Amino acid sequence: MGWLGSLVVIILTSIVGIVWYFVHLIAQGFTVQYKDEQDFVSDQLRGLLGVDDIQPTSYRPTVEPQYLSGIVDLIETSISGLWLAQFLYMVLLLFLFFLVVDIWFIEYPFSFIFNAIIGATIVMLFAYYVTATNSKSLTRALIQSQFSKEESFGYMYQCGFAIVSLLFSLLFGMYVLMYYFNVAVWGGDMKKDEYEKVSILMIGFLMGMILGGFIYREGISMMCRSMKTASFGLIRADLNLSVGNNNISQLTRLAYMVSQQAGNAVVNFLDTGFVLVFLCCAVSQIVINSPEVLDSKNRSAFALGPIYLVCIGYLGSIVCYFLKTMCADQETGSFAALNVRWQVIIAALISFIIHVSFPFSFLIDKFTLKGDNTKDIDFEGKSNMHACWCYLLGLIFNVLHISLFEWYTSHGCPNVRNMGLATSDRILPMNLIYSNYLGDLFSAIPTILMFLLISIVYSIEGFAGLLFAASGYISLFIIYGVIFFIGCNSSDSYKLTCFAHFISDVQGKIFQIYWEAKNYMVFLKATNAGAAFLVSIGIIGAQLYQYPTALTSLFVKNEGFLGLFIGFSIMFVCRGINIWGIINVAKSYFIFQPSNEAEGKLNYLKDIRIIEFTKFKYTHSMLYVAYNILFVTIMILMFGSILGHAGSVAIMIGACIATFLIQYTGLIKGTTLENSRVYNEIQDNRKDHHYLMYVSGDTYACATEESNACPLIPYLIYVFCLLISCQKHFAKAEK
Repeated sequence: MGWLGSLVVIILTSIVGIVWYFVHLIAQGFTVQYKDEQDFVSDQLRGLLGVDDIQPTSYRPTVEPQYLSGIVDLIETSISGLWLAQFLYMVLLLFLFFLVVDIWFIEYPFSFIFNAIIGATIVMLFAYYVTATNSKSLTRALIQSQFSKEESFGYMYQCGFAIVSLLFSLLFGMYVLMYYFNVAVWGGDMKKDEYEKVSILMIGFLMGMILGGFIYREGISMMCRSMKTASFGLIRADLNLSVGNNNISQLTRLAYMVSQQAGNAVVNFLDTGFVLVFLCCAVSQIVINSPEVLDSKNRSAFALGPIYLVCIGYLGSIVCYFLKTMCADQETGSFAALNVRWQVIIAALISFIIHVSFPFSFLIDKFTLKGDNTKDIDFEGKSNMHACWCYLLGLIFNVLHISLFEWYTSHGCPNVRNMGLATSDRILPMNLIYSNYLGDLFSAIPTILMFLLISIVYSIEGFAGLLFAASGYISLFIIYGVIFFIGCNSSDSYKLTCFAHFISDVQGKIFQIYWEAKNYMVFLKATNAGAAFLVSIGIIGAQLYQYPTALTSLFVKNEGFLGLFIGFSIMFVCRGINIWGIINVAKSYFIFQPSNEAEGKLNYLKDIRIIEFTKFKYTHSMLYVAYNILFVTIMILMFGSILGHAGSVAIMIGACIATFLIQYTGLIKGTTLENSRVYNEIQDNRKDHHYLMYVSGDTYACATEESNACPLIPYLIYVFCLLISCQKHFAKAEK
């Protein structure tokens, strides 16, 4: 299959993904505007609640279907109501970036900002559709659970598959369009200088995605995590915010539901999108250094190679879709776990078979990397086979990694259970101390495996091999994204059943899915972290080839040492600002109000306080996001201009290593804390009385672990995009 065949596969797969998403919406009735959405949901849920006839003025109105549908409606409304503020923040951020950075530091300011605007718009559209789909899927998953676990699990799978289809179709489809647009308008004869300009403009597209992500991902992320942290500080002897706890107000419960529903899916799916486009941009950076690729007719197919591989993987994942509930035994206690594991096994086998059967046709026979001050790498006649091996190694190591992460963090692991039981026995410092110990200890083996993978693929095909390995490492993101959505949806649905007192049969089915799927949400996070690290190393290699800087010189010059220190420090300061913001926003919450009869009435939900409350907290959260953006931008521009290209590459290396260490440690520590809390809740409810679960230090531990794992990928990519797009300015300053 030549370059035209690869392009046809990409276009057709992107169309299939978008059509799949909207067909799912139509089939589920999401696009139908009912005269009264609350009445519709109320009618659907009436038979699932534990009490049939409850007066609206009752102290416990959460068993009233109208009340429940009102909760779900407010969850969607409160987040959707942020769209104007988010849009204005995005426009302001793009405008400030253009004035402060684009005009002064980037060689092609107007074409760069044009690509950035397109990237930010794509993120805005995706965030909107995910929020709408995720909100309405809550109640519909509950409705399906009245039939069987299989029906509910299958429905969650359908929603997750539709959202992931939309993600890669929007991002990759627009990336391909912008690539050919930039080639047609600014590519010229597509010599090295022209292609370098095109690659910088595609970095501009990614930069726009990151800037949009700061608004639609970071703002929501910090707001939701601060809500979660504040809520945990108020939970005492209460299972998932049920009505029985008089210390927790209705506003608190609604805020908690909002934080869970809005934060998880948008944050982690956008991280996956950032990493995928980051990979595509990295390939364009490598291509600049290969004269054979630039002179080949297969040039564009080579540059779009990662997209082609993902598209082939998506077509294979459709087989997994039709086998989503292959383990359908209703009596099986590990129903969800068995299906999840089989999904990963089948997806990995399909990916292996497809990419062995269909050679990497987008490559060329001779692929040489030439650098001004580096050793040439020549893989004449072997690039196809080498690339395939690198891809398969990335796939294999990814499966090993996620298996380790799942075992180290699941509530089935003895260490996690011990931490949960220690906390329930009121050994309060043990939660934080033990989680730090597990994070440091268990991150060692995945780290060693990652460096082993890097060593192997580098020996096979140099820095280009790292990008092929990254393609294989993230190739199962579609299945991981579906599994992550099932974990999010079942978790939120279960909390809603406790909040609204569903009948035990429905609640039990949702809980069994939630109890098992919770362990596997780490798959997507671990894959995002590992793939981002591999792509980062590949881009660093491309920079070493493109500019006269040898890798060894970075460790013997002052610029290199200082750059490593600056890059390392930037990531830790970003993490610190994020933690500081979460704690400060959580402290300022005015949600600790005793419940009373008036607040429990149905009319309470007509109060607009929760919507105004959400808007205020989002604005408050964006203040700390602005601190982070301002800090990173000033540091990169200042030290990039002072240290030049050698220092810039050193900054990349320092930031890459720091992020990798923080992500792996934080993922294990954070997920362990979360899953031990789940285990602790269940164990506490088997005792005669409840124990205190989250207070003081444990609340801060929760904020810390969330901040360790969540926010650093967009900041890492932002650092790389800023350094690459301003590289010529830094090189001139150095001279």
